[in-house]
Amino acid sequence: MTTNAFESLHCLIYEDTFDAGRWLKQGLPGLSEKPLIRVVSEIKQLEQRLREDDYHLAFLVVSQLEINDFLFIQKLDFCPPFLVCSSNRAVAADAFVLGASGFLSSEIQPKHLSQQIGQLLAKNTMSLGVGQRHRAQMPFIFVKSDYKLVRLNFDDILFVEGLGEYLRIYTDTAKYVVLQSFSRLMEVLPTQQFLRIHRSYLVNLYKINFIQNNVVSVGNHQLPISKSQKKPFLELIEQVGLL
Repeated sequence: MTTNAFESLHCLIYEDTFDAGRWLKQGLPGLSEKPLIRVVSEIKQLEQRLREDDYHLAFLVVSQLEINDFLFIQKLDFCPPFLVCSSNRAVAADAFVLGASGFLSSEIQPKHLSQQIGQLLAKNTMSLGVGQRHRAQMPFIFVKSDYKLVRLNFDDILFVEGLGEYLRIYTDTAKYVVLQSFSRLMEVLPTQQFLRIHRSYLVNLYKINFIQNNVVSVGNHQLPISKSQKKPFLELIEQVGLL
């Protein structure tokens, strides 16, 4: 995505306090020659607009993210890509649990905003045409293991191990062997929360204990980082505000 990639970019901004998204409004013109920006300050207004209108992007500008207040987003039939914006970097983890496509720090300079948003959108391989709205992502998946469908919350997954045609998914309390490929699983997992660090391992960034040299500690396990994956792995950690 490049600067002024859209002649007219339709955006919806939710602010939890008056004019909290001023920095965002200043930077959005860098994405479009004629940005159309609608701002709401109440959650009910946000829900109504998302249900009734089409937008290329939505932004939640918040100091704290109360996930329960925004769970309606996950129940919408369709939802545009949305990003959570805050000066509080601790909000980033909850943002991706909610299903956000990215997190933006309010400290970012307006001149860098379009580049940052473009990188986030490219990483999530989004199509931004109005009328091509995206189904909101649920914070869990169902996997078939031992002849039954098991619900796995994204936040409960420690890491995934490749076993040929099978995958072994580890949580804090159990592990599940499923007949599925890495590529298929990665299509449904949040790309800002999970990253493949080795041809045999996919990890949940928020479950990492520490990183030392070419080893990642997750739970009671020590996992290797391949040379080819180490750079994008560290870049993603920095991007989501964990480094």
